[in-house]
Amino acid sequence: MESAVELATELLAEGAMHAGPVLGAALRRMCRTVEEQGSHWPAGALGDLVEQLDAYADRGARYAAERYAELLTELHARRRAAAAGGLRSQILGGGEPGRTPLRRVRLVSLGCRVGGAVDERVAEVFLAHAGDGTVLVLRRRWDVPPEEQPTGHDLAGRRVAGTSLSALAVANLVSESASRSASRVVHIAQGRVAKTTVTPVGDAWSRLPAPVMVRDLAAASRALEELPPRLIRPRVAAEHVRVLEVAEVREVGYHPGDQRLVAVIADAAGGTAKVVAEYRAHCPGALDALAAALGNEPRFITGFLRRGRGTLLIDPIAVLAAGGITVPDLAPGEGDGELAVHIPTAQDRLDSALEAALTAFAEIAHRGLRHTTPGVHRRVEEAADELRRVGLTASAEAATAFLTACRIGEASVMTRAWVDAQLRLITAAELR
Repeated sequence: MESAVELATELLAEGAMHAGPVLGAALRRMCRTVEEQGSHWPAGALGDLVEQLDAYADRGARYAAERYAELLTELHARRRAAAAGGLRSQILGGGEPGRTPLRRVRLVSLGCRVGGAVDERVAEVFLAHAGDGTVLVLRRRWDVPPEEQPTGHDLAGRRVAGTSLSALAVANLVSESASRSASRVVHIAQGRVAKTTVTPVGDAWSRLPAPVMVRDLAAASRALEELPPRLIRPRVAAEHVRVLEVAEVREVGYHPGDQRLVAVIADAAGGTAKVVAEYRAHCPGALDALAAALGNEPRFITGFLRRGRGTLLIDPIAVLAAGGITVPDLAPGEGDGELAVHIPTAQDRLDSALEAALTAFAEIAHRGLRHTTPGVHRRVEEAADELRRVGLTASAEAATAFLTACRIGEASVMTRAWVDAQLRLITAAELR
């Protein structure tokens, strides 16, 4: 970890803008070394850093300064937590085998999410273990030629695990040739498809165990509040993918300016959560399909569960309603349906202040501590002032302490102050 953090410190000093091939090669070697030593979570962060630097070098859309800054912070956070006596198996992933065979496993599909960039598409099928409720991810990636821009619906007929993507996204899968990684990514061995069977999912969602099945929204919200910070949690895919039982849909509306569909759902006890889905160009029919499913007596919604603005939020993956299962990302359509319009809500000042501060600190990581400009420092100072105005005084003080460290000019002091500020800002945004 010490060597990995030293490399992360050098990447912060140089920035993505100035990290040449020598640093990139050192990062790849470090990733292999840390993985071989069994520290899966830091190795995952290093691997993601490799992808970020490659994307920046290629001028790819996958590069994001905020993501680059967060990954550098994560490595420092895991080193600090381990040195402070935290449980190393959770912080570093040392207790997890690199790959675990799944012997005759039954998995229940929870839907599919389609993502990617200009030159690729990535489909992720989420599969819940029928026995213990662990959620795994089956990924498939396709290169996209410049003249083609396939939508999620275009990918629905492509073959994955011996069947179409659309069928797999709403299926029960029984396999004797599956294995999973430490990060819960599932792999089905090629050439052994005969040992994998796929059947319709039916009512299997209703029989899934906790914690993947959520029938009490208030209890789910409390469970999220009690988690340690994301930067030092186990690095597992689909960490908070859940199935929510729906008793009532109270409202559905579309925010045209944000291109966002929002719905309020309730459980049997009256607890509520917000369904929030944003328009994405490679899934143009998704919002229309989601709105139709929410208006057709939905029983269950699967998606990514999180907290935000003091409430429970779910980014939906699939909906089981009276007409069957809808997977919005695979739905046909051009996104030209008529959606009921909501009155836009005012932007939250706390969220705006945190976002501005995180953007400023990400710009520092992008440019590099050795290459920051007075203009970036002014943005940090303005962000600190706004954090103070909205009551986030500790975060404001951390940002101001970084500016003080920059005036001193000592590299180790600047690095520590940048990490301190990032830790506060990322954790505050997560708890928001």
